[in-house]
Amino acid sequence: MINGPFTPDLAHTLDKVGDSAREAGWPLDISVSLIGSCTNSSYEDMTRAVELTRQAHAAGLKFKVPFLVTPGSEQVRATIVRDGILTDFEKAGAVVLANACGPCIGQWDREEAKRGEKNTIVTSYNRNFAKRNDGNINTHAFVTSPDVCTVMGFAGTLDFNPATDSIPTPDGKEFRFEPPKGTYLPPDGFDPGQDTYLPPADDGSAFKG
Repeated sequence: MINGPFTPDLAHTLDKVGDSAREAGWPLDISVSLIGSCTNSSYEDMTRAVELTRQAHAAGLKFKVPFLVTPGSEQVRATIVRDGILTDFEKAGAVVLANACGPCIGQWDREEAKRGEKNTIVTSYNRNFAKRNDGNINTHAFVTSPDVCTVMGFAGTLDFNPATDSIPTPDGKEFRFEPPKGTYLPPDGFDPGQDTYLPPADDGSAFKG
């Protein structure tokens, strides 16, 4: 399933969303694909997404559109760094953002998109209202799973259905995704990462705001 644009209540199946986009005049070409945030960046989410990434990269493919990864916490970030997951995303062309809210709440300076330009993005975030991610009322944001965001990041189009469609590889073959399995919990446990807590000063009387 994929929902949008402009509301999480407008649902489409992957075999129909392309037709819906053509009928409504929504841009079919995806400008950016984004996964993560606090909503969809569990260890299992990330391992499923990286399995798909490794399949495509092994076939000679890289992300066709910018693919942004936002770890949902310092613990998730540190664990997927340790387990080589972020490295494999980056090998395929992904950009890793800070483990913060980021584009999910509009903290996204989109240098590649002109203000007001109609464009389509796919995200695994939890909201897709107008102007939510980048302040552009013409950004058509679709929310879906990290799995679908990942395969669409390689395909580059909203009408790609991984159940039936393939992607040409550099050597002239056709690549098809296999369903990912994922890993529910890290085999070596979670890495807590950096302790970023700063305790308040014992005496704050000299503090000037």
